[in-house]
Amino acid sequence: MTDSIILQVDQIVKRFLNHTTVAIDQVSFKLMQGEILGLLGPSGCGKTTLLRLIAGFEQPSVGTIELAGNIIASPYEVIPPEYRNTGMVFQDYALFPHLNIANNISFGLKKKKLSRNEVKQRISEALALVGLEGLEKRYPHQLSGGQQQRVALARALAPKPSLILLDEPLSNLDVQVRLQLRHEIRHVLKGTGITAIFVTHDQEEALAISDKIGVMSYGKIEQFGTPEEVYTHPSSRFVAEFVTQANFIPAKRKGKFWITEIGQWEAPSSFENIAEGDLMVRQEDIMLHPDDTGEIVICDRQFLGREYCYCLKTPSGCQIQARTSLQTQLLIGTRVKLAITPHSPQVFPVISFKTHKKKEISLLPM
Repeated sequence: MTDSIILQVDQIVKRFLNHTTVAIDQVSFKLMQGEILGLLGPSGCGKTTLLRLIAGFEQPSVGTIELAGNIIASPYEVIPPEYRNTGMVFQDYALFPHLNIANNISFGLKKKKLSRNEVKQRISEALALVGLEGLEKRYPHQLSGGQQQRVALARALAPKPSLILLDEPLSNLDVQVRLQLRHEIRHVLKGTGITAIFVTHDQEEALAISDKIGVMSYGKIEQFGTPEEVYTHPSSRFVAEFVTQANFIPAKRKGKFWITEIGQWEAPSSFENIAEGDLMVRQEDIMLHPDDTGEIVICDRQFLGREYCYCLKTPSGCQIQARTSLQTQLLIGTRVKLAITPHSPQVFPVISFKTHKKKEISLLPM
């Protein structure tokens, strides 16, 4: 990876006619050569609209988008998608059913003015990258969903674009195929050195594929950073809820400690001005120890293959979730005491959720 900036999005705003709220609200970020950005967020947060602005299907109301040193979008001019040197991979593959695989891939090469031999070579190279050598003469209906998405990726790669945009490309696939393809997509993109933006609402997918993550909410980027930064140090409660599998437990400050009904933690100096809030405790940081004198009771248990997810009821009637390895096998109704993996606690201001149950203080994994 070089230090050159490939994509620069500067203060982008998008307003649609007859809409009172903005779809994209002052979004700015930079991507370096070869970086993969995951745009993560719930439905309606603006991630696909932002992708369409970068692709050229929408025009910004305010701000500029610069690709490889050239301005490609502003409120005053927009370079058409076909002249932006970008590739696009859609959720539904968007392959031409009447064309074979070779012709589907070569479709994106028509404006390159390549010789027949160069086109043939590009097709072979693209198919080799996605592991579909020898399938040039097949048609889309003769391939599985995973193979069709590989063809769509090969078609985007063949013109050798500066940037590839992927709009939830794995959402239509079975779980096992998704797991395999997300690894393959990252491997292919890193191997070619092409910069990419990957839109998803799946936090695990974003963490696995991306070099950088932009978590979006209501048209804004709430946090932009590496997967490790976003997961371990969420900048807002929204990010903490959406990206991590965390519980939020009411806590009050007493001297140097945060006091909760499941235990107490030393309070870092950065929280000196906060008297109370919700303490974030990730599910995987909770360890369970059976104890007949314990005040916390296991009210449900789910077997998830590699781990168990326990639902715990606290003395106040609140529910929290804990994830453990298969070595921890406890029955529903077991009284337990909790131990928390040592870490600096993170506290967020108390907010109310009208749509949540009165005593529900945890969020189930998304």
